[in-house]
Amino acid sequence: MYYILRVVQFIVSLIPIKALYAFAGFMTKLVFTFWKEKRDNVYRNYSLILAKKYGRPATDAEIKKVMNDNFYNYGMFNVEFLYMHKLIKMSNLPPIRNLERAEEGLKSGKGLIICTLHFSNWDAAGTIVSGHYKGKREVWAIADDLGGGYSRFIQESRAQYGIHVVLPNKNLKDAYTCLQNGGILNVLVDRPLPRSDKSGVEVDFFGKKAYVATAAARIALKTGAAMLVGYAVRDGDSFYGQPGELIKYTPTGDKDKDIQMVTQALITEAEKLIMAHPEQWYMFRDFWNKKD
Repeated sequence: MYYILRVVQFIVSLIPIKALYAFAGFMTKLVFTFWKEKRDNVYRNYSLILAKKYGRPATDAEIKKVMNDNFYNYGMFNVEFLYMHKLIKMSNLPPIRNLERAEEGLKSGKGLIICTLHFSNWDAAGTIVSGHYKGKREVWAIADDLGGGYSRFIQESRAQYGIHVVLPNKNLKDAYTCLQNGGILNVLVDRPLPRSDKSGVEVDFFGKKAYVATAAARIALKTGAAMLVGYAVRDGDSFYGQPGELIKYTPTGDKDKDIQMVTQALITEAEKLIMAHPEQWYMFRDFWNKKD
């Protein structure tokens, strides 16, 4: 798989990105036309999101318009996954708006946890951060161990842009070391879990109960690191980095209560982002665990 990905990356890099965007966008829409389960999940998710955004139930046409844009954007994301080495160069990084928020979080010396979503292009977001802090702060990202050549490809690609990878089943201690050294740790927070997974907690998300992962909250409470929701926003064919407001939290000493409180604060911030740019959130599972 590793060598296949390298060959595909080389071939892709020879094709103009505009042509790749058009082809990938078309193919993604085509796939979801026939993949009924995922298409229905996205429809349900957007019916909730847009109802809150508009303050009324969204029409079928409104939901399908956002879905169509979302599928096209996801096709662009997949192109960029293989094209990143050409798309973003360290010498010409996209800007970070409100960078002072991240700087404020780093002042404590306990590190900064940037909580990311399956939004826009999270690899671009990490690359923007690592590029701006190159030579100043270490940047790590917690990722799932997908095994074999795929994980190797991801790790090598991210390392090329200054992002070190934490695989929870192999080197989780590196996440804590990063924060202890005043570094930046990226953690995905929009991960729905089955209620049988005792590591998750229930939160309110777009007016309904969802059950989500808690890794970011657990690490923050253990280390005292500052936290914010950070992301790259797609702006046409380019991006800009955007740190959210720092998450304020005061531990009570009740571990379970604190984890739920901090996770809810993160999800509330994530909700604001998704509501502002719903077409950029890639969630093809039933986030509210309808089938659980």
